[in-house]
Amino acid sequence: MSQDIPRRPLLIALGALVGVGAVGGALYESGLFGRHFHSAAGYEDLLSGLGDREAANKLGDAVLGEAETFETGRIAHELRKHIAHRPLAAVLAEDLADNRVVETKGWVLPETLALLCGLSAKLG
Repeated sequence: MSQDIPRRPLLIALGALVGVGAVGGALYESGLFGRHFHSAAGYEDLLSGLGDREAANKLGDAVLGEAETFETGRIAHELRKHIAHRPLAAVLAEDLADNRVVETKGWVLPETLALLCGLSAKLG
């Protein structure tokens, strides 16, 4: 004598497994699974153009070491106004043309780049 497994609970369980697998796969592929969330999430519009974040943080540590104060919110607001949805390369070229540069540990940097690196380092 064979036992019949009710179909509805079986289909619900299989559907739940497929759903959990799909969500897990989407999180894994998007890079969110296993990543530690940090306070930089609200500043990705500014920091996304930096490329190598680890190198930017090292340079940013030098910038922060020489800055008297570094107010994250105020700096981010000023950077958003200055960059104004323009390509970062154009903003940096404008900084150089207008002689808006900062010297840090022997490096001469466009002011915007120094502030972005400082912001990145401050946010970790």
